[in-house]
Amino acid sequence: MQLPAEAAAIVLIEVVRISALPTGRDDPYPGMVVAHWAGSEAAAALVLIESLPGSEQHRCGFSPG
Repeated sequence: MQLPAEAAAIVLIEVVRISALPTGRDDPYPGMVVAHWAGSEAAAALVLIESLPGSEQHRCGFSPG
């Protein structure tokens, strides 16, 4: 996964535990927010994700937006 150029400007990441598959093609994955990472925590998480080997990065489920 390639992080977008705007990743440096991210100030908040919501960590969601996915509980099931979406019910429809355009529906979001259902789940509960289990953590919020803000500021330096968010930046540190992105650095860790970026340092993973390519195949492992895809397991992180990074989905901006």
